Amino acid sequence: MVCNWGVLGAGFIANRAMIPAIQQSSNARVLALASRDEQRGREAAQRYGIERVYSDYEALLADPDVQVVYIALPNSLHREWAIRAAYAGKHVLCEKPLALNVAECDEIILTCHSLKVLLMEAVMYRFHPRMQALKQMIAMGEAGELRFIHAAFSFPFNAPGNYRAFPQFGGGAVLDVGSYCVNAARWLAGSEPTAIHPLFSYSHDAIDLSSSAILEFGPHVSAHIQCSFAAAEHQVIEVVGTQAAITAPLAITAWRDDTTALHIQRGAVFEQREFAPADPYQLMVEHFTDCVLGKASLMYPPEDGRDTLRVLDVLRA
Repeated sequence: MVCNWGVLGAGFIANRAMIPAIQQSSNARVLALASRDEQRGREAAQRYGIERVYSDYEALLADPDVQVVYIALPNSLHREWAIRAAYAGKHVLCEKPLALNVAECDEIILTCHSLKVLLMEAVMYRFHPRMQALKQMIAMGEAGELRFIHAAFSFPFNAPGNYRAFPQFGGGAVLDVGSYCVNAARWLAGSEPTAIHPLFSYSHDAIDLSSSAILEFGPHVSAHIQCSFAAAEHQVIEVVGTQAAITAPLAITAWRDDTTALHIQRGAVFEQREFAPADPYQLMVEHFTDCVLGKASLMYPPEDGRDTLRVLDVLRA
């Protein structure tokens, strides 16, 4: 059985990553696309063979043949359209972060639960085999007892018309790339931070451009978070235990054409484990579709996205 997906928004990630991933998946297809930019919507539909194109989001939600909705809209619109999709009976895969803050996220989760539709945050990097291997290595104690996590994501942002440049649309580095760093630290630590210490934040025109923070996970484990719109393109996750350090370069956006690796250091001994290219977006789509079809349970619940937002709320405060 193949699930029919609808996509709200035809921006960069939807065009470059998610629509191709859905079309390449074994159990899903994009039946409908809605974009308020009609030309962009028509071009995307023609490029990817999408049957139905709407210029209004509500019209897509009213389509009885759409079973799952992917929300690729600016952060400020996640709450409204996730809730509307739930009331339309659609299961929801929503771009990160799930909402602007915890209060909005709670409203989305409560609505989806009460209406019995699935909700998941689209943190695709977790589905990459390399990152699954890292999670497993930590669980198996290959690094020893966990001590430190470092998660960094930065790129020079220079698109003044983009929603990321406007606070009212949920712009800023913390919600955009910092959300990945916080999410990764929580996931790899396997627990929630007991203390959050913002260290540095640089803002301009009412949006945060660079931030860093320390998260404490009990007495022996801490994470350093670093995110920026005003630094060179860079992303890395490093895990340090009592016996080894494991580094994942290009940790978040490694994609379908990228051969990836984990670098492992045990004292003066270095090891590199390579992983074949994989499309984490496609793996995420196939997993969520299996959950919709009743063939699997969510790898992580929507409350996971709420717990990330709890940290982000403190950092943005």
